[in-house]
Formats: sequence, structure tokens, C-alpha cells
Amino acid sequence: MTSIFYTVIIVRNRTDIKLLAGDILDKLKLKEQSKKLFEFHVEISGFYNEFAKSVGLTYASLKVLAIIYEEENCTQKTITQNTYLPKQTVNAIIKSLIKQNIISPLVESDTDKRNKVIKLTKEGKKFANEIILKAKEIEYRALDSIGEQKREALIEAVSLYKDNLKMII
Repeated sequence: MTSIFYTVIIVRNRTDIKLLAGDILDKLKLKEQSKKLFEFHVEISGFYNEFAKSVGLTYASLKVLAIIYEEENCTQKTITQNTYLPKQTVNAIIKSLIKQNIISPLVESDTDKRNKVIKLTKEGKKFANEIILKAKEIEYRALDSIGEQKREALIEAVSLYKDNLKMII
């Protein structure tokens, strides 16, 4: 059931009515656009989730594996900062990846003994290489299909949106 809110407004002239109507329409448009962006975010996350499942991982594990694959001296802190996953989740994923022989048992960092370095095993490198390269190829194909100008506009718009959210929050 839809609820309707009525607002009583005393208006001095027709210009005020037009401004008010324009403001209401702008807010409705913003609401719809915000909803659409959220739906896109959920749907894109769903695509990555399905991809992760198809290779025997969870979406969170895929994100963690991608960071380990990309970072030379990867630590749990590096992963939490780049994925925004809670430490407990990252720790559980790391333990699981060790059990699966995808990553080696953690070793102390040469530069900071408090940090443990996460490294892929030989099998883990092969596994990660196949998965990450496949994921990147899918991303590249999707981006290539929209053309350079729209890619640049998309990157610029999403970057501005992200920066504005960061400032507001």
C-alpha cells in the first residue's frame, strides 16, 4: 500500500508554485536515480557473486584473492583497507585459503614483525592467475563494449559521486 503525504503550503504567487513543483520533481527524480544506482550496484555485485560461485569461491573470497594476487607484500590490513571487509571475515577467509592450499601459512613481515605477509602457494598462483585474468577479461569486454567516451564519462561520474559521498559522510 502506498502512503501519500500532504503538505499545506501558503504560496504568494504563481512563481512560487512553479519553483515548488520544480523542487518536488527534482527530489522525486533524485530519489528514482538513487534507487536505480542502488539497483545497479546490487545487480553488479550479483554478477561477481555468480562468477565467484562458478569458480568455487564466495564473492568475499574472490575479493580477498584478487588483493593477494595484486599486492606484493599483502597483509590482512591491506586486504581490509582495500575491500572494506571486517577483520574477522578476512581472517576466516585467510584460514580457509590456507586449508585449500591457495595461500601459504602466514610469515612475519621483514619490515614490521607485527604484520604477517600473505603469499600464494604455487597452486594458488596458478588458480588465482586463471580466475583473476578471467574476471579481468570479462570486465574489459564489458567496458570495451560501451566505447571510450562513455567509459571516461562513467569513470568521471562515479569518481565524483564517490568523492561527494566521502565528503558528506
